Amino acid sequence: MSPTRKFVASGLFGIALGFAVLALASYVAVRAEFQRRTAGAWLRHTIHVQSDLYQLYGLLQAAESGQRGFIITQDERYLDACAEAVRKLPVVVDRLSESVRDNPKQLEAVAEMRPLLGGRVEIIEEAIADMRALRVDKAVQLVKSGRGKALMDRLHAIIDTMTENERNISEERERELNAAGGEFDAAVWALGGIIFALGAFSLLNAQKQMHALQMSRDSLKTAYDQLIGETTRREALESQLRQSQKLEALGHLTGGIAHDFNNMLGVIVASLHLLRRKLADANGDCVQLIDSAMDGADRAAAMVRRLLAFSRRQPLSPRPLDPNKFVSAVSDMVRRALGEKVDFETVLAGGLWATKVDQHELESAIVNLAVNARDAMPNGGKLTIETANCSLDDAYATENMEVIPGQYVMIAVTDTGQGMPPEVLSQAFDPFFTTKPTGKGTGLGLSQVHGFVKQSGGHVKIYSEPGRGTCIKLYLPRFNHVEAPAELPLPRPRPLELPLGRPEELVLIVEDDDTARRVTAQGVRELGYSVLEAENGRAAIDIIRRRADIALMVTDVVMPDMDGARLAREAVFRRHSLRVLFITGYTRNAIVHNGVLDKDVKLLTKPFTLEQLAVKMREILDSR
Repeated sequence: MSPTRKFVASGLFGIALGFAVLALASYVAVRAEFQRRTAGAWLRHTIHVQSDLYQLYGLLQAAESGQRGFIITQDERYLDACAEAVRKLPVVVDRLSESVRDNPKQLEAVAEMRPLLGGRVEIIEEAIADMRALRVDKAVQLVKSGRGKALMDRLHAIIDTMTENERNISEERERELNAAGGEFDAAVWALGGIIFALGAFSLLNAQKQMHALQMSRDSLKTAYDQLIGETTRREALESQLRQSQKLEALGHLTGGIAHDFNNMLGVIVASLHLLRRKLADANGDCVQLIDSAMDGADRAAAMVRRLLAFSRRQPLSPRPLDPNKFVSAVSDMVRRALGEKVDFETVLAGGLWATKVDQHELESAIVNLAVNARDAMPNGGKLTIETANCSLDDAYATENMEVIPGQYVMIAVTDTGQGMPPEVLSQAFDPFFTTKPTGKGTGLGLSQVHGFVKQSGGHVKIYSEPGRGTCIKLYLPRFNHVEAPAELPLPRPRPLELPLGRPEELVLIVEDDDTARRVTAQGVRELGYSVLEAENGRAAIDIIRRRADIALMVTDVVMPDMDGARLAREAVFRRHSLRVLFITGYTRNAIVHNGVLDKDVKLLTKPFTLEQLAVKMREILDSR
């Protein structure tokens, strides 16, 4: 046995011994208390017996006094006390007999007393009867005979003897009571001393055990290091399990289906933009139909983006950000979204820390929250956006297991709307859950906010009370690097004409979906570039080997055999001046890691418009 275990075992033995002594002292105290109560009960019993004896003596005296008064005065009023005493005598004797049944000597005395009492009562009643019959001489002669006096003397002697016996018993029981009380007091003092000693020993033992545990910590560190890998792996598996359970309804949609669906939307959107460009001079009905189709495609694309945001699979481009400047910049947009019925106010904290997030996704999240707040205040109200520095401590992290303790920048959106009951609040972040009427909401607004904040390393908390309003707090991690927060870019003016290319600028389109590749190539040609097409990565490498004049490669990310990231590495290795633009509807961590876009990666998310493609291509080709 190791020294530490021996020490712990000895400490436990001491504590066990202390508790055994404590139990023994407790037993002694309980037994003493029981004896004290028993002695007290017997003492009260003795007092009751003495009281009955005194009452019996008094009744005898009352009966005699009533008899004598009647004989002397012949006044019937003296007989009332005598009759009452005669009536009570049997009751008192019976009670006295019951009380002393545990004492044979006293019980024998009561038995001797019964016929004497009967005889004395007969003499009293006989004398009273003679007086009523006017036989005064006979009644006087009966009194003078001494029979009654002899009975009374004997009764008095018996009562005195019983009283003396009870007095002796009372004194003995008083001594027993005092002894039991003293034993109980001693036991209580002993209990107090044992408890104090046990507490002191336990404290000393605990301090020694803490010291022993501190000494053994170094020996456990190696085992801890070995277990940390397994713990991390298990935590990752548990996190994946929780994620899969929560996103069970969306798992397939946000995976492979999202990629194929975005490919189809990309074909539709690109074709509609090309069609609109070619039919620019057509009649208004054709243009209106094309715009309606484009609007539907845009909403479908937004739906996919929200699903990807909730499942934390959207590519983010985080940049250092000043939250106060950001809130000021989006205030006009929020005011327009709220309308005239809702008052809007911002409360910006001084000395606010910087954070690092994707500005566009944060803007979308704030607008989503503002729209939800507006819908919760149909009759008007007030919306407040507040910023503050916050430190989430270990206690908060214990209550919210997904939170990492640390410093955060808080952006709180508070409304005075209808609020949410607990059953609605518990499902607020669930996808497709909405309390709005059919056709008024998709149920993905809060889901998108939750997914974006969690993907950014932050935390979302909702506080709501029916009839009082709702407060949604976004906690974004503090950014401590020296790099200054980026200035919020002004909205880019919409170009009147698309930026076009030149025929000598050769663009290689790599896409495994034939329809998507064909439409993308047609759009690039429409922009004035020369185009080569490849159906996969191997075919693209073969073309790059033959052609050294390719200026830009536009490649899908998710492709069989060779994905876009691997293709880009091999292509740039062969042609160092080659520029690359990735297009994707679902990244699968090929060029995005932990939700953040890899450095210097240029990405265009499907579905994209012809304008977005033109601007992005020109931006890449014109960069240094």
